[in-house]
Amino acid sequence: MEGFEQLSFAGREIFRGHLPDHAQRTSRLLHELHAGMKDFSFSHKIGGRWENSYLPIEKVPSVRDIICPARDLAVNLYGGKLVALYDPPFGLEHPPFWFNLATTGESTGVHNHARESEISGVYYLDTPIDSGELFFRSDGEEDLTLVPETGVLVLFPSVLRHGVRSNSASGKRISMAFNLFAFPLPIFGMETFGAEVP
Repeated sequence: MEGFEQLSFAGREIFRGHLPDHAQRTSRLLHELHAGMKDFSFSHKIGGRWENSYLPIEKVPSVRDIICPARDLAVNLYGGKLVALYDPPFGLEHPPFWFNLATTGESTGVHNHARESEISGVYYLDTPIDSGELFFRSDGEEDLTLVPETGVLVLFPSVLRHGVRSNSASGKRISMAFNLFAFPLPIFGMETFGAEVP
């Protein structure tokens, strides 16, 4: 897709850019997110904060307006068939998309999403200046650091280790992260659980 920057790190490709009409997509999803915050569920705490905040797709239907084109873009950029899931797969409690709301001083430790997914993404919904950079880490290499920007989508292979530096701003950094899966779904069987497949 035009306007997407390609970066190489640890032998893998990372893509960053804007979806068409990103301002409208961001505004709609932020509105739904703020309206649904009372219904958040959470997975785990790190350093005293809830790391991931979840809402059902019915509360944030505009998630599809970001993940679906992101999936199509990832298919073109990385090849293969990829599945976008919006409901929790069988046996799991949470959907494979979530929100991170980081206040001043909060960060995210280094991790990856390689357990089930192929491609991961982050979409920035609100990013005050100095609210914490996304970074990628690999042994023997200098970290690749990306400054967050509202309305920007970042796609990367799920095996890449990454984290988010401390938020030095006075306001919250708000992002949505998600995972895309190879099709067919070997770990869940052939049932796609409301998935979209290109």
